[in-house]
Amino acid sequence: MLGICNAVNPSYIYNLQSPNLQSSYIYNLKSSIYNRQSIILLSDFIFPGFMALLPDYGDTNDPNVRAKYGKLEAKVGLVGNTLVFVGKLLLAIMVASVAILGDSLNHLMDIVVSGVILYSFIVAAKPADVHHPYGHGRAESILAIIVSFLVIAMGVLVIHEALSSLDSPSISADLSTVLLMLVFTAVKIFLALFAFSVARKIDSTAIRADAWNHLSDSMISIAVAVGVAITVLFPAYKILDPVLAIGIGLFVIVVGIKLVYDSAYSLMGNAPDKATLEAVEKCARQVPGVINVHGIEIHEYGAFKAINMHVRVAETMGAKDAHEIAENVEKAIRETFKTRPLVHIDPVKRHCDQCELDMIEGIAKTFSGVISVHKAMLQHTGDGSIVDMHVLIDGKTSVEKGHKLVHDIMTKVNETFPDHRIDIHLEPCTGNCPACAEECERKGSA
Repeated sequence: MLGICNAVNPSYIYNLQSPNLQSSYIYNLKSSIYNRQSIILLSDFIFPGFMALLPDYGDTNDPNVRAKYGKLEAKVGLVGNTLVFVGKLLLAIMVASVAILGDSLNHLMDIVVSGVILYSFIVAAKPADVHHPYGHGRAESILAIIVSFLVIAMGVLVIHEALSSLDSPSISADLSTVLLMLVFTAVKIFLALFAFSVARKIDSTAIRADAWNHLSDSMISIAVAVGVAITVLFPAYKILDPVLAIGIGLFVIVVGIKLVYDSAYSLMGNAPDKATLEAVEKCARQVPGVINVHGIEIHEYGAFKAINMHVRVAETMGAKDAHEIAENVEKAIRETFKTRPLVHIDPVKRHCDQCELDMIEGIAKTFSGVISVHKAMLQHTGDGSIVDMHVLIDGKTSVEKGHKLVHDIMTKVNETFPDHRIDIHLEPCTGNCPACAEECERKGSA
């Protein structure tokens, strides 16, 4: 029985939004005011054991397991945000700081956000039904948009409060106020790192939005602490308190707008990156009888992902054999990528030259040592056919391994085309390959 595809990295399908692929994202927007990839990985670089704080609930592709992680993050956020909100509110009243008051109101909205996230994972974990055959996973993206608009509303509220106190700023803080603000900041940084770890664990847009919100709050708190420190050391600059609050509000609005864009992009259905499509195609091509693959579509519904594709087989093949090939392809895709595949069979002329070349190239590309195949030609003779092709390999490959690779490719091709003579020309990839620059670049950066 056909099992998991060889030489295919299963992480491709789960990392359609992963910063490791550097191909799409939803969460690696080039226009972002921060390097989101670096932020997401902070939990690993600053605290190597931070991910170890997360309990092991099992397979994160299981909606119930995914919901457990999501509800855990939401509950931790509820507790942390409540403590920070109450603490900052009391502090703002004591020192009469509109900037700290605006910051505390921001955390009140964070409590609401955590509640929304908790509810979103309860909904997303519901099993598929007649009205939602692919499950409720997109509830995360919908509620992530709600979270984003709440963040924007909070920014507007902070600006409103600051404008009302511009004419008569008054603050009676001391350095102990600054110290308390830094303590609150440490709590928010912890919440951000915890949320980023959970988001990375289950690849959740909603939790990633919440993590970014926590991190923004910590930056705001640092700015407020600096502003308070300046007003303590230089009382003449009390006007800095409401001015700083206005800046905080604008910053929150900008972050909220970016989160809306990210969440909406995910909800509308982002196209998979080229590396993912190639991984799926390579897996399907390994099934005997498949000539080539096209029309690959990947649909995401939270943790659940569906893959649709067209597979070409010989038109002379019987319906039973074609159906078996479709089932084998679906089994290979399902076991490799842990998703639900749907294969449509397209009949083509078996003996068209291009179909044969496509199939032969596909066979060669299934070998892990092959970077690309090009200049493939097919010549028919009275005794059979001759296939001539160039295979690009790593320039550091030894002669012995290269020879074995050629032998293995020829053997595999002859299983499907026993009357073909295969001539393979190995070409070492040295970083300057005009015929396949893209493949070389990807190989060099791997």
